[in-house]
Amino acid sequence: MQRVIKVEKIVFGGNGLARLPDGKIVFVPYVLPEEVLQIKIKKDYGDYVEAEVEKILEVSSYRREAPCNYYGTCGGCQLQHIIYPFQIELKKEMLFDVFKRLGWKEEIPLEKVVPSSKEFHYRNRLRFHVENENFKMGFVKRKTHEVLKVEKCLLGEEILNKVLSQLYENSSWIKLSYYSKRIKIETSSEENKATLIFWTALKPQKEDLEGILKIKELKAIFYWMKGRRPEGPFPEDSSYGGRRVFKNIDEIFYYIQPGVFVQANWEINCAIMETLRSWDLSFEKVLDLHAGMGNFLFPFVLKREAKKLLGVDTDLRAIEDGLYTAEKAELNGRLDLRNMSAMEALYSAIKEGEEFDLVLLDPPRGGCKELMKPLSEVAKKYIIYISCDAPTLVRDLLLFKNFNYQLIKLCLFDMFPQTYHFEVVALLEKKE
Repeated sequence: MQRVIKVEKIVFGGNGLARLPDGKIVFVPYVLPEEVLQIKIKKDYGDYVEAEVEKILEVSSYRREAPCNYYGTCGGCQLQHIIYPFQIELKKEMLFDVFKRLGWKEEIPLEKVVPSSKEFHYRNRLRFHVENENFKMGFVKRKTHEVLKVEKCLLGEEILNKVLSQLYENSSWIKLSYYSKRIKIETSSEENKATLIFWTALKPQKEDLEGILKIKELKAIFYWMKGRRPEGPFPEDSSYGGRRVFKNIDEIFYYIQPGVFVQANWEINCAIMETLRSWDLSFEKVLDLHAGMGNFLFPFVLKREAKKLLGVDTDLRAIEDGLYTAEKAELNGRLDLRNMSAMEALYSAIKEGEEFDLVLLDPPRGGCKELMKPLSEVAKKYIIYISCDAPTLVRDLLLFKNFNYQLIKLCLFDMFPQTYHFEVVALLEKKE
């Protein structure tokens, strides 16, 4: 039996939501609001069903031909079939929908929505699975565990694709790939070079590493077998110990070891820094509970009123990079970076009776609900919450209300064009 539906909206996750004649919700990928579809039911979960498009009966004017040959098979992108300006509108609607669905009753103080100037070739890193038997590098296919061979990713910066294409032809890498399970290619944007890190079960020979380094776009190679650190850099005299180099809004150069987390879209990362600066908050003491290498802490270093800036993170290598960056920028003594967990930092502050005017949160996708109680005793004025997962952000914002914090500003940044993901920055103020 043929089923015809009309798409109501796109929900967080990228699927279209519609209803069957009996009212049951149906989710369909790669569609647009108001499109009329002939669909095929793929799976019935009881409360809802998943379906695929058999035929588009009424096509949205915002639809386009997806430029990537892998689109629909690769699990990485969900919105390439939509013109970019409308992707931005949809992401705003997704954000509001998440607030509504999770029970937010107050006004949503959305200050602005910031698109990426690059809808493609914006990612400064790409990570690929390596399948040894068939020699392919790629991403996982949609709804499977099978690796899709990828020879070019339209989201990656051009230099990353240049390295990828040469790896497919490099005899040294072809040999090493038999013992490797994944690779990561990352840019060093200020040097117009890339680094390569691969995970291997067998120690590579020196001549094989030298063979890979014939790829002129590479500045350094690292490999990881076990332990907390990769082996490298190769060559040993790589600039800055093989670190990647980025420049922030204050012309401070960040030096980051391969594998250490960096926001994937550096332009949007800097736009977030500019926004935090534009709020012109008054504070003397800042605590960054997920500091990494100090990404969002460094823009506050030059603020004269800031007397103490403390950043903590569980990634020792990231803390090392932050200290290295501070030393290179001659900022020694202006900030304190420590290898410890957010919870340890909060309990330490409580034990010492210390409060902070501003606390920065940039947690993993799971959010930070476990930090709420101690955080409320330490963050006496402002909290800036940077999130890559809208549902956990809204969940946590609702919890913050119980601790007397009020949401006063919200900004959406399109860190990830062509996907349903986006970054949200929330400013909370503690009520008197």
